[in-house]
Amino acid sequence: MNQAPDQPPAESAAPSPEEQHRRRVRNFWIFLGVACVFTALTAAELYVQGLQRALPLANNISIFAIVNLNVILLLALILLVLRHLVKLYYERRGNIIGARFRTKLVTAFLALSLIPCILLVIVASGLITKSIDHWFNLSVERSLEDSLEVARNYYRLLERDTIHFGEAIGTALLERQLLQRQRTHALVKFLEEKRREYRLSAIQAFDADLQEIGRASGGPPGDRRLITGADIRAKMPNIVGTEIHSVGKGEVVLGIRPLQAQSGGPILAWLVLTHYVPESLVAKMDDITAAFEEYKQLKILKAPVKTNYIITLLMVALLVIFSAIWFGLYLAKGITVPIQHLVEGTRAVADGNLDYRVHATSDDEIGWLVRSFNQMTEDLRTSKMALEKANEELIANNRELEARRSYMETVLESVAAGVISLDKHGRVSTINRSAQAMLGVDAQAMRGRPYRHVFSAAHLDSFRALIKRMASSRRESIADQVQLLVGGRMLTLLVNIALLRDSHGRYLGMVLVFDDLTELIRVQKLAAWRDVAQGIAHEIKNPLTPIQLSAQRLRRKYHEGAGDFTEVFDECTSTIVTQVEALKGLLDEFSKFARMPESNPAPTDLAQLLEEVLHLYRGVHRDIEITFSCDLAITKVNLDGEQMKRALINLIENAIEAMEGKGRLDIVASLDASHQRVCIEVRDTGVGIPPQRRDKLFLPYFTTKKGGSGLGLAIVHRIVADHNGRISARDNLPRGSIFTIELPVA
Repeated sequence: MNQAPDQPPAESAAPSPEEQHRRRVRNFWIFLGVACVFTALTAAELYVQGLQRALPLANNISIFAIVNLNVILLLALILLVLRHLVKLYYERRGNIIGARFRTKLVTAFLALSLIPCILLVIVASGLITKSIDHWFNLSVERSLEDSLEVARNYYRLLERDTIHFGEAIGTALLERQLLQRQRTHALVKFLEEKRREYRLSAIQAFDADLQEIGRASGGPPGDRRLITGADIRAKMPNIVGTEIHSVGKGEVVLGIRPLQAQSGGPILAWLVLTHYVPESLVAKMDDITAAFEEYKQLKILKAPVKTNYIITLLMVALLVIFSAIWFGLYLAKGITVPIQHLVEGTRAVADGNLDYRVHATSDDEIGWLVRSFNQMTEDLRTSKMALEKANEELIANNRELEARRSYMETVLESVAAGVISLDKHGRVSTINRSAQAMLGVDAQAMRGRPYRHVFSAAHLDSFRALIKRMASSRRESIADQVQLLVGGRMLTLLVNIALLRDSHGRYLGMVLVFDDLTELIRVQKLAAWRDVAQGIAHEIKNPLTPIQLSAQRLRRKYHEGAGDFTEVFDECTSTIVTQVEALKGLLDEFSKFARMPESNPAPTDLAQLLEEVLHLYRGVHRDIEITFSCDLAITKVNLDGEQMKRALINLIENAIEAMEGKGRLDIVASLDASHQRVCIEVRDTGVGIPPQRRDKLFLPYFTTKKGGSGLGLAIVHRIVADHNGRISARDNLPRGSIFTIELPVA
């Protein structure tokens, strides 16, 4: 496993030549030191043991060499175990990655192996001690000594028998005078009888000059068990008695006795008795002797042997412990080394190196983890590249958006209309310069604050009421005129409020756009009153001309003293009265328009209201077909019933007059659910309205009818406006006009 795709594993890096040389020198000195210690220990033990009791050198060297070798191996194992434990301790203190896990794993394996090893050493050492003590107990030693004593007694018995038999045979030879050369045949016969009687291997007789004069042998001629005169001469002067010597693989017991006629007299002859000990018996006696000697040597080496066995047992136990530690370290290495590389890789990835890779050499879960890490880093690298690309695009988009935002802010700051935007939590997010100037507020103080707090002043209650009204009616937008007292000046603002939604229809907030209509309304009022004044002047001028002409005619007739003065007087006064009544009616209509009562909206059944209005006309105009349709979804609408009836009657009257008593009149009520409003259409088939006059239809004193006052549609427009609605007119193809009243649902 290695740390990066372009780096070889640290473990597999080849050492330099200098490092190899240092290792060879170090290993040489370690070997030399161990050899010196081994030799010194062996020599010291041999010297100490040699002072106590002499033993064969070969046995001493082998025993003490094995003991010292085991001691050195035991010390080496102890050093290896301690080295690994100390290394683990310092790795744990140094907070090396994986040290804690290795310590736990080694401790677990050490505990699993240490307890049975200790028990094994205790039990086995006891068994070894008992076994060795049993080997060298008193009964074994006594048995070996008794066996050796039996062998020795056997030889002593043979020697004694040989001496006894020699005395008996020698006495018989002297008494029977069988030593004479002429009696050789009788001598040999006698010796053969005695040999068989005493179960001897051979009996030889020699004269005084050590010349053989007779023999009795159970073996072939030239038997090596037989002795010669030269052999007897070589053994002088200590020749009398018995001796034991080897013949081939067996042994013989020789008894040599001089024959004398009387004690102290001259030697007449020599008698040699041979008792052969078979090879098998000699081998058994040698085995008994060797076993006893070996037992005595081993008894001297009892302590070293016992120590050697115990050391060997300890070495095996330590070898098991060392194997457990090594196996624990091996397992820990297989886990902690990849984890260490993963930790290093994690740190490298955390530092931004997404090209870091950890190579897996196993197919187990660790290898799977390493491959998952590499896949993760590859995914992160791909994601980083995608994020960098997206970030570049985002930066470009942000720059573009910033440019657009700056442009929009410039536009917002430049437009004359006031703009205020609220986020989805109702906090003010944008306010332009025109809004600050119109409302007399500080933009910095307003941004980020809830509109309820910003619009809490008394002169801003209209905004709050408008927002509440739109929220309660669940409309997407609302528009209305409000009047605010700002800086001691009454302002008339046209406020448009609309909800903001994203492409998925999620609510984002709302925007308030308002225009200052104060000056426009003032100018419009001046223009309207100018038109009204012109209309009134025109309407007043019309009756004033007949009045003036009638007065001038009366004056002329009066000065002329005309005879028809009375008739002219009645005619002129009638004209004056008629024109004055017309002026009075004109003033009454104007007064009625100027004093329109305030509307009192209430939930009203629109279908029933329309039925009541149409009921007034059914059956009256027989040549006009009147139809009515109402959307069933319309329930109740918030309006002033009396004023709305007046507006509808005015529209229906105009439609009937436009059709000149013949045609078709349709009344249609529908619901526009998307805009939360009700539409009432009055459709006729009359003469229609010229396009160039439609923009003046709802101005006071503008009329297209002969003798009309010009206030009817103005009153209708006023009533609809009081209900927060609007009225419009368009062509009814192929003939006629359509007047549409749009009213909010709630």
